[in-house]
Parts: sequence; C-alpha cells; structure tokens
Amino acid sequence: MKKILLIKLCCIGDVIFTTPLIRTIRQNFPGDNVSYLVGKWSRDVLMANPRLDEVMVYDPPQFAGNKLRALVETATCLIRLRQKRFDTALILHRTSVAGLFAKMAGIQRRIGFDYDGSGKYLTEKVYFRKKKHEVDRYLDLATPLGIETESCDPTTEVFVSQESEAHIDALMEANEIDKDRLMVAICAGGGKNPGTLMLLKRWIPEGFVETAKYLIQELDVAVVFVGGSGDEKVTKWIMERIPGKAYDLVGKTTFAQLASLLKRCALFIGGDTGPLHIAAGVGTPTIALFGPSDPRLVAPRGKKHIHIWKGIDCSPCYYPDTSFRKSSFSCNEGFECMRSITTEDVVDSIKKLLG
Repeated sequence: MKKILLIKLCCIGDVIFTTPLIRTIRQNFPGDNVSYLVGKWSRDVLMANPRLDEVMVYDPPQFAGNKLRALVETATCLIRLRQKRFDTALILHRTSVAGLFAKMAGIQRRIGFDYDGSGKYLTEKVYFRKKKHEVDRYLDLATPLGIETESCDPTTEVFVSQESEAHIDALMEANEIDKDRLMVAICAGGGKNPGTLMLLKRWIPEGFVETAKYLIQELDVAVVFVGGSGDEKVTKWIMERIPGKAYDLVGKTTFAQLASLLKRCALFIGGDTGPLHIAAGVGTPTIALFGPSDPRLVAPRGKKHIHIWKGIDCSPCYYPDTSFRKSSFSCNEGFECMRSITTEDVVDSIKKLLG
C-alpha cells in the first residue's frame, strides 16, 4: 500500500480549496493510505472527511506561541511522520520551508509548486499558474501522479459529523429557531486568520442592516448572524438597527458546528472569509462580497454561487502569499472597493438565488 501525505496547515478557505484534490486522489488510488497534515485552526473542516485515512495536526512555528514550544512540536511532528513512512508528499504551500520539512520527515517523493524559486527541496516541481483558480492550482499537483486533472470535478466539499449536527439541533432549540422556516446566514465580520486581521475584507455594516431588513420584512426568513471571536461588536451594532427578530449565533459554534448550521441554510451572505467557503463546501448557495481579493482566484464557483465585485482600479490589492510570510496589502484607507457594493446589488442577487 502506498502512503500519501497532503500538507496544508492554514487557513480555512485554503484548506477547503484542496478538497477536490483529496477527492481526486482517493478516486484514483482507492487502496492507498491518504493522510493530511493541517494546523489546529483549520482542522475542523477536515475531521469528518471520509476520504482521508488520518488527519494529523501540527501548527507552524509562528502559531506555537514561543520558540521552545515550536521546537518541541516540530520535532515531535517530524518523528511521528518518519514513523508513518510516507512514500509521497503533496506540498500545498508555496515555500521552500514546507519542502524542507517534508524532506526532514523522510518522505522521498516530494511534489509541490515551483513558485519564485521555492522548489529546491522538491523532487518533482509543478508550474504555478498564477491566473488560475486556487482549486485548479491544487489539482495540478496530481499531474505527476499520472492523473488527468483538466476533467476533475472542482467542487469543494465539507462534511459534517453527528456530534456537530446534535450541537446545532440543541443550539437552534435554545434560540427558538423554527427548523421548518427558511434560514439565511449572514457573516458581517470575518477576515481573521491566526496572526492576521483583514478588516478591509468586510462590507459596510449599514449594508448588512438594509439587507437583513429586506430578508425579514419582504421574505419573512429567519436571519442568523454567524462568525467567530472579534465579530461580536459589529454584529451587535447591526442587530440593534434591525426591526424584527434576528438571531445572534456569533461565537457559539466551532468551525465544524458552523458547517452543520450552514448546511441547513437556504443562503449565505458575507465577505471573502472562512465561513463563506464552509457554506459553499456544504452545498449552500452563497453571495460573496469581494473587494481587495480577486474572486477569479478564490470565489466559490457554480450556478448557485454569486460574487459581487466592482473591480475598481486599485482592486485587487490583497495577494495571499504563504503561511510562512506576511500577506501584502496596498489599500487606500477609504475601502472604496467594498463601499462601492450597494444594498441593491445584494438584494438583486438574493432574488436570483431565492426566487
């Protein structure tokens, strides 16, 4: 039996973008052992994935907290990987550090991107297509395995567990949310990853107020606000200005539990952040609000997903680099790209998806 290891430590959206690659490998090598090395922040979106034999958790040094802990965790992880005796590593990061890490783990075959000279520790280098969607880029890494990737299904997927389903049942009951009522999720915050807070990815709060009003007053749906730590303040501000009943579930779910909640929703509305890609992964239609990042590279794809992006002169200005180096920003302080999105834009998209 061959043993294949995929390495992608962070972050939520990026890890979800690799799920078509996971599915493709499993379909082509049904008898092989397929494992995944991921960071603690992002592991929830993989833990219930039946296509993986094992999900191993390792946080990169900058997330460990201190140098000693980082050293101990790195050494422990490398020892464990050596014991597993993996034949092949698919390195989904664009940095030479990841290639070196796989080499130190004793993995003889190391496949990854030849990105700005980062492939010196790889045994097989794959051309990095800068203008292609992230999903397609990751699928390219299956090419050295003899897989024809052009015909692969690019649909992302996030699976839910019985435990997370039970948690959402209890949460909805505690908040008196009618299970038979149409439910729309809104994430007004987001843009947060370990060590990075990208407020420029957020739409204006006033826009979410008007959108929620439309959903409640015109469509009579249950509006639930979702998000994580740091999203409470903006959500509270919005909810105080909404006539009628909305539900605040911000900070009340893990990412795994959020997947179960979003799976029950008829629609998700939010910016380019983790919950958006979780919603798409569980099959929920989405309206994605883009400004600084490029939807041609990272927006959910398919007929039931709509992205709104004005494409003003200075957009995109956010280019995700790697988990080992800071991402780059070059934005005017007015956030014009997000402010240019109107409530009418969002309402028109709601009408298209909800009818």
